[in-house]
Amino acid sequence: MELKRGMRDKLDKYVNINSAVDIEMDINGFDDYDFCCFGVDSQDKLSDDRYMVFYNQTSSPNNEISYSGSGNSAKFRVNLASLPMSINKLVFTVSIDGNTTMGNINSHTFSLNQNGANALRLQLSGTDFRQEKAIISIEIYRKDVWRINAIARGFNGGLSDLLKAYGGEEITPTQQPTPPPPVAQPRPTPPPITQPRPQPIQPPPPIAQPAPPPMPAKINLQKGQKVNLVKGNNGLGEILINLNWKQPKGFFARPIDLDLGCLYELKDGSKGTVQALGNKFGSLTSPPYISLDGDDRSGASANGENLRINGKMVPQIKRILVYTFIYDGIANWKGADGVVTVKCPGSPEIIVHMDEYGSNLGLCAIALLENVNDTLSVQKIVNFYEDQSYADRAFNWGLRWKPGRKD
Repeated sequence: MELKRGMRDKLDKYVNINSAVDIEMDINGFDDYDFCCFGVDSQDKLSDDRYMVFYNQTSSPNNEISYSGSGNSAKFRVNLASLPMSINKLVFTVSIDGNTTMGNINSHTFSLNQNGANALRLQLSGTDFRQEKAIISIEIYRKDVWRINAIARGFNGGLSDLLKAYGGEEITPTQQPTPPPPVAQPRPTPPPITQPRPQPIQPPPPIAQPAPPPMPAKINLQKGQKVNLVKGNNGLGEILINLNWKQPKGFFARPIDLDLGCLYELKDGSKGTVQALGNKFGSLTSPPYISLDGDDRSGASANGENLRINGKMVPQIKRILVYTFIYDGIANWKGADGVVTVKCPGSPEIIVHMDEYGSNLGLCAIALLENVNDTLSVQKIVNFYEDQSYADRAFNWGLRWKPGRKD
């Protein structure tokens, strides 16, 4: 079976999932590649780094996953039936070092075999990528039964950014051991002390408790950093997400139309998008409890573009991915100098600068908001994708997309 990018299917249609399968990955192009398989939990987080299997950690705790490889090839033997229930998904990746990118490779092949016979195969080439330094080839995930998803999508920031998307971090070489502390020398014996006449014991004065530090007025989020909105006695008030940007300057600069939008998922499982494209402006008083104020096509509006979230209905919301995309014009993110501000009564303003540039892709996933004990955490993302459908796949939203217009 030849897989195509974005295809999903049940795995037991092709192999016996109660027996081991062999997954082979290879790159034809250069020499500095690293192949990796890591397991994530039901929250899509890398919560147990013992299930990160690669050249420097060649097997999982009970050998459910093992690695062997050399040069531009790697082989993983996987026994799905032996994986603990805490591992909900296996992610197979390849990353590249040095100055080259995945757009420079000749080909990348992923094949899934059992008992020496090829069952599934994914064939990619350099034309499938651009500036990516790391890619997710395939995901094998548990949803009632084991399934396969041909992701074939990349991360410009390399393996480090890829792992951050799953709550992990890149493993670095072992550091030099810290020298032991100096041994304390015994003190000389002091001369005997004449004991004074006992005095009445006075109670110690009360210790003044330090005042709590003042809450900052603003927080500038760093990439990957999370901050929770403050929930008052009456819950959260209305949450405002504002995008401000400007037209690129210069003789050769071309105007752009930068739009704000979001993907949402509610606790009842319903999903969708709020954006000007397709006239999906949402609603504050009915699902999804998120609305878009309007569409600033020039960047000249002092108020920018705004998403509003009904704070009283946050317990009904599971997660929100805030993004901006270039509806018209060429990608010039540095010239647009976009800034997203999250405002909530009683919370500091949360500032997200779109301070990574150089991407010629048309959409930037800016921030991920997730329900944490009926408030929202805000995490800075700033990853670039071709359009909404690619961001959807990167965050496993599962929507169906078709071309849309504003008019």
